[in-house]
Amino acid sequence: MADISAFPDMGDTILVSGDNIQTYVAGAAIKKGQAVAIHATGVSETVHPAVKGTTASVEGVALATVASGENVAVAGPGCVVYMANADNTTAIDAGSGVEDNANAVGGTISALPANSGAATGAYANLVGVAIDDIAGGATGRVRLICSITCVPNSS
Repeated sequence: MADISAFPDMGDTILVSGDNIQTYVAGAAIKKGQAVAIHATGVSETVHPAVKGTTASVEGVALATVASGENVAVAGPGCVVYMANADNTTAIDAGSGVEDNANAVGGTISALPANSGAATGAYANLVGVAIDDIAGGATGRVRLICSITCVPNSS
């Protein structure tokens, strides 16, 4: 299990279906296909590439590559988009919930764990549900939900 080292070229098509598109300001450079999140830095309507434990709520997936300070169109809940698996070896099964990942590349996803493995539950940013099996280091379709969810503890 290892993080991918660069965000992949997502090709021309990110949005598969849906029309819930919102415009935000990019608070950092963003690549098309990256999950983007509010950074909780006190700046309204501004998103950054999502990094678990660093950014706050995931708002959706960027539909274009933009520089910091530019407007970016973001596909939101209900849309189906292509997304990148954060791990270069571990697959994500179709039907699995996916969350933002701590990969330094930013904007990647991993499978939401069935439980936190800890004595108490934990909160996670549920990005959506994988529609495809997404191989390690690959891309696949995800139906966006974009909410905060509770991951139960191990008991």
